[in-house]
Amino acid sequence: MHSLSDLRACAYDPAQQLPSNSTGRTPGGGAGARSEAVPPPGGSLGTNAKYSAVSTKTDPSTGEVTGGEVVYSPMLARVQRFILQSVARKFLPKSRTDKCLRLRQGSKQIQVWQSVEHKTTSYSGLQTCGSVWACPVCSAKIAERRRVEIIAAMAAHKAAGGVVNMLTLTAPHQRSDKLGDLLEKQAVALKFFFKDWSVKKVFKEMGVVGQIRALEVTHGRLSASNNGWHPHYHILQFAGIGVPMVCFDPIQMHDWAMRIYPRWAACCVRAGLGEPSLAHGIKLDDGSKAAKYVSKWGLEDEMTKGHTKKALHGETPFDFLRAYLADAKDKQAGALFKEFAETFKGKRQLHWSAGLKKRYAIGESTDEELSVQMEDYAQMLGTITLEQWRDVLRVEGRGILLQVAASGGWDAVCLYMEGIRKSVGGET
Repeated sequence: MHSLSDLRACAYDPAQQLPSNSTGRTPGGGAGARSEAVPPPGGSLGTNAKYSAVSTKTDPSTGEVTGGEVVYSPMLARVQRFILQSVARKFLPKSRTDKCLRLRQGSKQIQVWQSVEHKTTSYSGLQTCGSVWACPVCSAKIAERRRVEIIAAMAAHKAAGGVVNMLTLTAPHQRSDKLGDLLEKQAVALKFFFKDWSVKKVFKEMGVVGQIRALEVTHGRLSASNNGWHPHYHILQFAGIGVPMVCFDPIQMHDWAMRIYPRWAACCVRAGLGEPSLAHGIKLDDGSKAAKYVSKWGLEDEMTKGHTKKALHGETPFDFLRAYLADAKDKQAGALFKEFAETFKGKRQLHWSAGLKKRYAIGESTDEELSVQMEDYAQMLGTITLEQWRDVLRVEGRGILLQVAASGGWDAVCLYMEGIRKSVGGET
């Protein structure tokens, strides 16, 4: 198995092309190979990997690069997630994440499938951990499906004449605070908050019929103040039912926020957290403002992918994995990720208020079920033998193999695995 230092080395060489005599046939029964770049055997994408790739234009007579543009590459993002998963394994030995997408499911065959619509590729026949918190691969898949659920509920609510607000609640925190202690106290404060009659009165005025709550956490170790863990709640309020839309103007939104802030502050004090400031303790935005607040992310993304994104301020838990990948001397990053993963283990990512899913016909699915769910329209490209899979694991080539399959078809995968066999077998 390659070390993390090997993972940091970017060995992908776009100049390496498929042989010109590629047949275009797929032994696995899928789409044919195309003349796309194929990485050398054992190559891994390192810390400079981005979620986009640069597409360049070249003068055929001189070879000069004349221009280029950045384009989104979902498969490159998938490669990055496999790399981060390999980093996470270091801090979570003997966990389900340690074995995720490495061990076979019973006697099932290991297969590669390709989405007909998106052309992305994925595995079947492998065990998954279903961890939305600790696993970069499973979390992406689960979060995307949860995002779709939220989008559907929001669309149905708006079609019924409602609005969706974003309520953010934050409590005081210090550098010395343990994450588990903060979460326990915040949960108590939130329980008091939702039972408060003044809060209930405001929510009734807003026409709130339900809500979805997500817990997000960042860390401020890189900031000048370094105030430690920063857990906070994002709450999507399904409001506006029976309330004129004119009531949701900035003045009224501000008035509602000012009325519930003292109650949230009192609940925090009662729970032993201290009193949050008005500037940082509460934020109430309508949908349009909240969308701007989360930059290019929509409300549904902020609810489902907060711990995986790159933070604008501080670091998210997956930022710790990126930091350790960039510098193995950053032991603090590893320790903080481990604390996060162990603290959040078993916790639900989203809390829908009672009856809200039923109201908008949203089905019930566990994270584990979503993590193994295949694309609705996908075709099998081919099957990998156990011997071949052991070779792929030895060079940490799981993500690269999927990228090769997406760009070059099954013939390219066979060439890639043949190259790995020669490499690990000591052949020249």
